[in-house]
Amino acid sequence: MAAQSAAGELDRTDIQGMTMRPYRFPFAHYHVLNVSDSAKARRWFAGVAGRCTTVAGLDASPSQAFNVALSWQGLSAIGVPQATLSSFSQEFRQGMAARADRLGDVGDSAPARWDPPFNARVHVLAVVSAMTEAERNAASAALLSEVRDNGLTAAIAIDAKLLPGPDGGLVPIEHFGYRDGITQPAIEGSGEPVLPGAGIPDAGGWRALKAGEFVLGQPDEMGAVADLPTPASFSGNGSFVVLRKLHQNVWAFRNYLRSCARDDADAALLAAKMMGRWPSGAPLALAAERDDPALAADPQRNNDFTYLDDLQGTSCPMGAHVRRLNPRSGLTGPNGASVHRHRLLRQGLPYGSRLPADATADDGAARGAIMLLVNADIARQFEFVQKVWINDGNFAGLENERDPMIGGNDGSGTFTIPRVPPPRRRLKNLPAFVSTRGGEYFFLPGITALRSLAEPAAGTGS
Repeated sequence: MAAQSAAGELDRTDIQGMTMRPYRFPFAHYHVLNVSDSAKARRWFAGVAGRCTTVAGLDASPSQAFNVALSWQGLSAIGVPQATLSSFSQEFRQGMAARADRLGDVGDSAPARWDPPFNARVHVLAVVSAMTEAERNAASAALLSEVRDNGLTAAIAIDAKLLPGPDGGLVPIEHFGYRDGITQPAIEGSGEPVLPGAGIPDAGGWRALKAGEFVLGQPDEMGAVADLPTPASFSGNGSFVVLRKLHQNVWAFRNYLRSCARDDADAALLAAKMMGRWPSGAPLALAAERDDPALAADPQRNNDFTYLDDLQGTSCPMGAHVRRLNPRSGLTGPNGASVHRHRLLRQGLPYGSRLPADATADDGAARGAIMLLVNADIARQFEFVQKVWINDGNFAGLENERDPMIGGNDGSGTFTIPRVPPPRRRLKNLPAFVSTRGGEYFFLPGITALRSLAEPAAGTGS
């Protein structure tokens, strides 16, 4: 096996692409596979290592991408030695379903209500991404034909793609109707430009986050290299992918707005206050009174803010969805000092058809988003965001309020909209608009680590 690069020496050819760069492919299939023959499966992983899209490979703007990751159960099923299995973090070993209470996956979001195959253990996530539907379908068909003879069985292939806009063209919006994917972390060494707002405020500008926040074996924002699963030659240049299948109840969202608003204009304002952005993507922090599509379309402006001039939340409420997921410089005290330690790189796409704007009833269709959240530390990054920023209001002095869009609301929640002059406006009886329908934690190995799986003692390396 090739030697692991020294910490700080980033080998972009050994890191899977989705570890460091947001994917902008409009089509994807998320294949969930299970291991049926460990020896054959190990050889298959080693063989496809050279086909996995790397960070360096994205420089050429390929028309499709392929990436693979394994759950802890999957690593065990292919015969990774017990010493290595035991060296992974507790949260990864337990898996998402076992940590449902901590994540707020209760009630309608409880694992007992998850869709197959996530209501049982899953082993492998294989992601096929493409610029066209035909390319995606062809690549997926080839993959499924291949895995049948290589010790793997297909559990499901989730069809995901961008949603159609008003003119029928595919656009980056989610099912509630808001532009998605604007706020992504800039990562040092990724090859992506540092757009304003994407990283950390620094001397009047913005700098990228350290690679170790996303890549195992690299220095993080504290200048430290976190303890790795052993051996380091297996885990280095890897990362973790948190898969969440989230169902969006669009009808409930629209119906709730109608019940609270005075008219259509007021409903649009309330929705923007809950989201933190207007439908175009224009942030309330820069466009507090009305939507501004021109601002939204400008990548040099649409994310260039810190909330320092809005500490009371009169432009963008403290509890708004996008502010909760990235509070920036809008928190004081210890919570504010550690904001950048909880960032997530978001991959994924919507699934299901859009509910027509003129729908007069819920059609009962399955629609939502497949979220792939990349991070180097599941507990410090994903689980912290899910538990504290999404489902706990105390971090920002909001008492018992949860994220109004994706929080675990149960019909008794509230959402506060500060106003100048007072009084504030408070929405009550918030139901859940999003329900978890599946998920798992996956390890995203480096290319060298994948190749090592062909060795008899899988994953030990030398």
